[in-house]
Amino acid sequence: MTDHTRSPAPRGGLSANALLAAADHLLDPPGATTLTPGVRARAAAILLRLALDETLDAYWRTISPRMTRATGRTRMLCLQWYVAPSLARQWYAVWSALSAACHHHTYELPPTPAEVRAWHQDVSELLRVLAPGSA
Repeated sequence: MTDHTRSPAPRGGLSANALLAAADHLLDPPGATTLTPGVRARAAAILLRLALDETLDAYWRTISPRMTRATGRTRMLCLQWYVAPSLARQWYAVWSALSAACHHHTYELPPTPAEVRAWHQDVSELLRVLAPGSA
């Protein structure tokens, strides 16, 4: 069972771990569903990106609360000065891939469930590394 209390959601939303669990539920639904695999994969990608955003917000609240007022791109660019550069690059690469997958264009195919599962593993690792108290 996922621990939903580990990363609090201060704005009244779901915690990063709850978002991760919801994405997992979309990728592997327990029963029959009316949603197509493409729709479920895109919805899971949106939840994964939200989980990354929530974790980055929580990270900056513990390290430098003033950074929570900065734009998302600024917070990601500054991350390389507070964590290993390779971790910051991985964060940006996963976030960028998820952002592209979240945008619906009629001329593009949705992300495949396999792609989103791979991103799910990446996000799980990033959340573990940057969770409050582990940095």
